[in-house]
Amino acid sequence: MITVYGADWCEDTRRSLRHLRRLHVPHEYLNVDEDSAALARALDLNGGKRRTPTIDLGLGGGALVEPSNETLTGALVEMAMLTRDDAFERLSVQNVGDMERAVRTAAGAAILAAGAFSPRGARWPFGLLGVVVAATGLTGWCPAYHYAGVTSLGGPGDRPEEAEREGWVTRRSTDAAPSALAAGAP
Repeated sequence: MITVYGADWCEDTRRSLRHLRRLHVPHEYLNVDEDSAALARALDLNGGKRRTPTIDLGLGGGALVEPSNETLTGALVEMAMLTRDDAFERLSVQNVGDMERAVRTAAGAAILAAGAFSPRGARWPFGLLGVVVAATGLTGWCPAYHYAGVTSLGGPGDRPEEAEREGWVTRRSTDAAPSALAAGAP
């Protein structure tokens, strides 16, 4: 079992927890601010330094300290907790960032409302467009992004305090498929 030693206020802890959830990897989260035993274990894993998150991979896998998403995914693949293909597939399920999801959902609702006041022949196209736009916001998956091979995850609109890059949309291969996975690592 993977154990994440972190703090609720820590952006990297929140990012790592979100990444583990997206990968569907079972894990336990222990808040070092609320659990003195967890703090002691995290300090032990870090040579006496308090750094969050510290992720104990268990089963002789060692610990990762403040890992990037790519590093964490690579370690999970090395430990055979998931395959490269599983990781890529699970990370490709969502390709729309948080801010964009909110905007798409609101835009879809606005288009639906506009359709209600449009001429009778234009109502169904507005309704269909509104449902599609709102659905991409609610699900976090956009078919156009999928087929274009891009994502807005990790960009400036996706939790700006944790943004990993400056551009809004980027090629999926650099964001969703960690370089270790793309290179064919085990």
